[in-house]
Amino acid sequence: MTGFLVIIVLAATAAGLLLHGQPIPRSFVAYAATQHAPPAGPAEILTEIDNKEMTVLRVRLAPHEKTPMHGVSARLVVWLTDADLQDTTEDGTTTDYHRMRGAIDWMSPRRHAGENLSDKPIVFLAIVPKSSCPCSVDQYE
Repeated sequence: MTGFLVIIVLAATAAGLLLHGQPIPRSFVAYAATQHAPPAGPAEILTEIDNKEMTVLRVRLAPHEKTPMHGVSARLVVWLTDADLQDTTEDGTTTDYHRMRGAIDWMSPRRHAGENLSDKPIVFLAIVPKSSCPCSVDQYE
């Protein structure tokens, strides 16, 4: 439960800074002592934090970039930029989303593909709980 509370506090603080037009200080999202290689894929993914309670990934999709079908574990997403994107599920269903900078979403485990529909990069934090999540992170990534 402690890990989940830490995730909520991190997300709320980041969203509050963003909504007030302030950048997130580097000290807020500190690098882990040892950097892990990001998962394979076209998007730029950097590991910001990786400890026993959570992994925090900074994901950047270039303008009009597409990601192939892939699995993701349950996660909290904090949008660091405005985002216009299309999400495609395994059965081929597509949904267009618009997210404002500072918005927060909970994503359930699933397989999907994505596409940045805008002329600007999309950047978000994916906060993946470990100990307090009933699902296995390894099962999806």
